[in-house]
Amino acid sequence: MAVGLSSSKGVLALLRESDSDVLQFALKRLRPLVDTYWCEISDDLPLIESLSESSDLAEETRALAALIASHVYFHLGAYNDSVHCALAAGPAFSYVERSLFTDTILSCCIDKFVEYQQKPEGAREELDPRLESLFTALTSKWIGQEGMPVKELVGFTIRARRLDFLEKVLRQHIKSTKSAAILNFTFEVASVLLRDIAFRREILKLLSVLYAQGGLTTVDYFSQAQCLLFLGDSTGTADLIEDLIRSGDKATAYQLAFDLHEYGNQEFLSAVAGLIEKRATLSIPAPSQVQRVETATEDKSGSGADHSTSSQAAAGQTTQEGDKKDISEVHQKLLSALTGELTASLYLQFLSGQCKADSNVLNRIKQTTDQRKAVPHNALTIAHALMYCGTTIHTFLRNDMEWFGGATYWGKFIATASIGALHYGHVNEALKIMDSYLPKDNIGVLPHSEAGSLYALGLIHAPVGVGRNQEIILYLKEMLRKFSASEHIIHGASLGIGLAAMGLKDEKLHDSLFTCVGGCDAVASEGAALGIGLLMMGSGNLGAIGNLRALASEDNQKEKTIRGISMAMALMMLGREDECWSTANELLEDSDPWVRLGGCFMLGLGYAGAENTKVLERLLSVTVKDTSDDVRRNAATMIGFLTIKDPALCVELTRVLVDSYNPHIRYGVGMALAVAAAGTGMPEVIDILWGLKDDIVDFVRQGAYIALALVMVQVTEVENPKVKELRDIFTKIIAGRKEDMCSKFGCIIATGLLDAGGRNCTFALHRQRHRLDKAVVGMFVFLQHWYWFPYLLMITLAMRPTCFIGLNSDLEVPEYVFKSNAPASRFALPKSVLAEKKEAKAAAVKAVILSTTKKEEEFVRLKRSAVAGKNQGTGGTGGAANAAASQSGATKEQETEKKREPEANFVILSNPARITARQFAVITHDVDKRFVPLKENPSSICLLRDTNPAEGKPKVITDLGWNSSDDAPPPEPFTWP
Repeated sequence: MAVGLSSSKGVLALLRESDSDVLQFALKRLRPLVDTYWCEISDDLPLIESLSESSDLAEETRALAALIASHVYFHLGAYNDSVHCALAAGPAFSYVERSLFTDTILSCCIDKFVEYQQKPEGAREELDPRLESLFTALTSKWIGQEGMPVKELVGFTIRARRLDFLEKVLRQHIKSTKSAAILNFTFEVASVLLRDIAFRREILKLLSVLYAQGGLTTVDYFSQAQCLLFLGDSTGTADLIEDLIRSGDKATAYQLAFDLHEYGNQEFLSAVAGLIEKRATLSIPAPSQVQRVETATEDKSGSGADHSTSSQAAAGQTTQEGDKKDISEVHQKLLSALTGELTASLYLQFLSGQCKADSNVLNRIKQTTDQRKAVPHNALTIAHALMYCGTTIHTFLRNDMEWFGGATYWGKFIATASIGALHYGHVNEALKIMDSYLPKDNIGVLPHSEAGSLYALGLIHAPVGVGRNQEIILYLKEMLRKFSASEHIIHGASLGIGLAAMGLKDEKLHDSLFTCVGGCDAVASEGAALGIGLLMMGSGNLGAIGNLRALASEDNQKEKTIRGISMAMALMMLGREDECWSTANELLEDSDPWVRLGGCFMLGLGYAGAENTKVLERLLSVTVKDTSDDVRRNAATMIGFLTIKDPALCVELTRVLVDSYNPHIRYGVGMALAVAAAGTGMPEVIDILWGLKDDIVDFVRQGAYIALALVMVQVTEVENPKVKELRDIFTKIIAGRKEDMCSKFGCIIATGLLDAGGRNCTFALHRQRHRLDKAVVGMFVFLQHWYWFPYLLMITLAMRPTCFIGLNSDLEVPEYVFKSNAPASRFALPKSVLAEKKEAKAAAVKAVILSTTKKEEEFVRLKRSAVAGKNQGTGGTGGAANAAASQSGATKEQETEKKREPEANFVILSNPARITARQFAVITHDVDKRFVPLKENPSSICLLRDTNPAEGKPKVITDLGWNSSDDAPPPEPFTWP
């Protein structure tokens, strides 16, 4: 009937009648016309709305009027009013129909509901119950509908913060598929993309229940363990590992232990290790459940390092002599992997045996700089520590003890502490290595070397911690008490305690350090405050933060103390996200710039890796508006910490600030890019930093050099030719007599960073988008070298060996091969200084020969040709033969030069192997016929599954490259001037 109508005015006239039946008839006639004549109907929109609200009309009539009004508002673009009327229409609005109007209204309703759900509870207004009813009905329909994409439903329910619907989706999918794949997907979404910590914990609790309920044909134990780790459920984690041990799958249990150590903090790992050890002690597994394995004998004949070449020996050393318990060998190895002792031992052997650092680089720096000055001496000492970090190799120091002993005052502190970086992770011999430097009963007036040795002990224990052995903590605590009058000792001991007990959250240690913050000199109180921050890392302890803030607010408080407190408060809020927002804003409103600095630090670390838009806007605002250059510089730097998982976002946010008039902002941008893109070799970042290296301000250039080294570590000439040019620039600036000291310092440090860990390490603040807390802390404190050079050594916490070490189920290193699907030159090591000199010399000689003999050779050739022609004319053949032979020889020589053996497009690597961070993308494990990695995309330490155990015991590599004959004794003590 409506087809023949050319206008709706006749129907609209009926709306002015008073009879309810007429009104209902008019509205029914108007319903199919509204999408065509909405422009005419809009003139009577107030009348239609009044009808929808009239209590004198029937419910059906009012609903029909509301639906028509909703359509009109939709065409007018007033979507909020359209949604309001659609909800008022009740059953008259059918969400089942598919049309542009229906889809738009549903989309707006969902957005409104999601927006409401995502608001904090205190900021929520009353929700329209009709909106919730519509959302519930719609979601229930989708969940019950066959063929709906389950991943979209998971994302939808998570976005809407409806845990009940999420559980329905997951249980329904698990029931039909018996697979844990959807649980793994949900875990990735919750842990990587979800920013609400409280709701994230609720999801992880649900996932932990679903993982453990059974009935799954495939279980991802690694994701399940990550769930328990984020929840801090030490009991559930211990149960999971014990279940795997009892089921005979000890390889998976070992792999979980390695992964947990990489991501977990000391408090959690200590709790898990304690539970496992307690259960193993109370109830030793039956022999049938635990396979006996041989344990290598400890070799303690060396002078400076653990010379055991088998990973079994490292596992056997997990329990100290005085604390050995009658537990199975499997549990001993498990505890060794869980506490990091086995990881540290394997890395130590690998880095020592595979060290490719070139000591001639250091010798060249020493020869071309004035080492009588403190700044270049300290820089070279630190560069050496970074270059040989974790290798236990100090041949460079041993060959020139006079130079090493030339450090003065705090330079001695740095030099001694650098030994700790060389022995990073070498915990078994830590006290023995540092014995000649440690404080004795009587110390001098300026015990810088003794204080540095305590800092060194912390660096040695940083990768392992003190989860099961408190010996080193007790020693450092005793030094803190015994030499409480020495600010140097307190500074070194506090840093040592913070590093060794990082994340342990021990209240007694906190009280000991807090006493030093309030009652010591500036240097000591700064170190003690930082020690508290490291100890309480990520705790979110508002009481401890309040106490420190009260100290910072005292009248005439020292700048160093306030700065140390600012760092400590930020470290306590690491990863706490919204929990730190209000506290950070309070700090940013303070009149003291050093307190405002703490607010920037807290936002950067509290939201590290979160990419939170609100926080990024706040930091950008502080960067351009604050009155303090220190605050502005660090606010810009903190942007890098928020974007560690997405360097491209950091580039987008800071690109405009690169051209700022303020050099402190330019420096901060350079550091932000270095943090966000550390170890990535990202071309866009390199291009920006390449421009900053030519800045007119010296400290901006220094920051650019360091930032370039952090980004371009392990980048080869094939990947980016600029790396060779960068090394040449460093050499030129370091040797230049007219170069400023600030630039030279940056180049020397950058040289050490480029060759970090014997050219076998990179810098990584996250792994597969999961934040690495220790690495973040190390990078953060490293950047404070602006105020205190010894903090440069903290970057060792962010160093990550780039290797593959495959272990069998007995934690031995079997013979195993795999493929790198790229030419060897693509990831080749840079040439040594001597090799470059030889090539340059050979090229120079060749050039000289070609320039001086070219004419002579041409003359001889022409003469021979003439003689050959004459002989040929007189019937002789000897000259022609000689000429032909000469020509043939020359041709062959040219062909030999032109002909080169084509390079293979793949390389077969053997276990263990050096693999750069970018090389992992081209690694495939399809060559070896017996072993396969336990995990997908394996890296670092990975368990290998034996696919054919019937072949017998595989060949085992008993030497990872550790050469005991090259192991040097610790450097001799300093001779005091």
